[in-house]
Amino acid sequence: MHSVTVIVPAHNEEAGLPATLESLARQTVPPDRVLVVDDASTDRTGEVAAAHGATVLRPPRNLGSKARAQNYALPRCTTDLVLAVDADTVLAPDYLQRVLPVFDDPQVALAAGTVRTRHTRTVWERGRSTEYLFGFHFHRPIQARANSPMVCSGCCSVFRREELVAFGGFPERTIVEDMDYICMPQGV
Repeated sequence: MHSVTVIVPAHNEEAGLPATLESLARQTVPPDRVLVVDDASTDRTGEVAAAHGATVLRPPRNLGSKARAQNYALPRCTTDLVLAVDADTVLAPDYLQRVLPVFDDPQVALAAGTVRTRHTRTVWERGRSTEYLFGFHFHRPIQARANSPMVCSGCCSVFRREELVAFGGFPERTIVEDMDYICMPQGV
């Protein structure tokens, strides 16, 4: 059985964070630990996280990016797997149950499920929904058949910790750390 630490980078996420943490608490295969990186929030993000049983990490200053916040928490992960979850992501109750078995194959370094938007009220939300549908149901199957994935879901990806640490953690050079991890050659 695999052990999992969840990292949730959060900056001023008091409104959306409860739904995220509640979805983690409802997992049919619960994570071993949930770390919320309260990245210099000016709202009650840290209090909300603590009230939901998460371990709250507070960097001495704002780290300025999701990847830096995730890397701040990475040394505190002692499990074999790390699940990176955005502070506004709500996972299906069986997310971990479905994704963890792929790690029985030692060649698998990371895995992620399909993402759907919760809200489609605005034109921006509808656009994101369309982008996700196109990416997950058109691009990803083609990439899988070619054994050439281009991106993992940055909002809910599971990484083999040893490989992520050996890689140098979450890439900080751009705002698309999920794509950078997949596409960057080792050592770059």
